[in-house]
Amino acid sequence: MSPIAALLTGIFLLLFSGCDLFQTRDPEPPTQGSSTYETPTTYDKVLRNLQFSVADKNLNNYLGCFVDTTVRAYIFIAAEDARRGYPDVVSQWSLESEQRYFRNLKEATSSTPSLTIADTPPVYVSTDSVLYDLNYTLFFPHNRSGVPQIVRGNMQLSLGTDGKRWSIHQWRDSKTTSDSTWSYLKAVFSGG
Repeated sequence: MSPIAALLTGIFLLLFSGCDLFQTRDPEPPTQGSSTYETPTTYDKVLRNLQFSVADKNLNNYLGCFVDTTVRAYIFIAAEDARRGYPDVVSQWSLESEQRYFRNLKEATSSTPSLTIADTPPVYVSTDSVLYDLNYTLFFPHNRSGVPQIVRGNMQLSLGTDGKRWSIHQWRDSKTTSDSTWSYLKAVFSGG
């Protein structure tokens, strides 16, 4: 065998014998999780997005459920337990408040939350607005002591469309049981 042939054979054996070049490898995990957010082209998608954004602890998807305040005002009317305990906080509630509360709440939990809402049709539907009257149970396993992880109540959600996407522009929360409400949880986690 010629020196060149021996050299090429040696290089060939070296390259392909010990380096697992053609072996399969485990795939790397994705850098971003898949999104469950659907463009809210119909009003029912807003409710699904709200539920999934809670379960995924996804702030951007949560905020995507609400109206663009450059187009229309967002109004949140808190339940009595929050108005009584945190009057200054809930009386000036805004989308920035929603953002702050949700960020604080998700940072205080490492488990998966859930939002259960009654499968109830809207009480009013027109071409550009919808009113839902829904009972809910929100489980958010946070680590703050003295604050319930499960809240229950009723939310009346007024949704509207800009012709392309539906969104929540008014949320009225109310107490239905002796449990704390979502308003209370929002108020507690709104600081910071």
